[in-house]
Amino acid sequence: MGLLSAPFSGLLRVFKEVAQRAEDELYDGDAIRAQLIEIYTQLEAGSLSEEEFGRQEAALVARLEEIDERNRT
Repeated sequence: MGLLSAPFSGLLRVFKEVAQRAEDELYDGDAIRAQLIEIYTQLEAGSLSEEEFGRQEAALVARLEEIDERNRT
């Protein structure tokens, strides 16, 4: 590895690590289920409207389905 390319390879490694962590978080089913529990709690407490709850719930359920599909392949 040349002297000039060393900083770029280090930066590339950092970007790969950040991307991997973001993907891990995106596909963390436990975290998504915890978010579902949180929005149910907010709905019951009246701090979240049914409309907003429906939007958030649909997005979280879609993510869980995506995770399930990803794990099957």
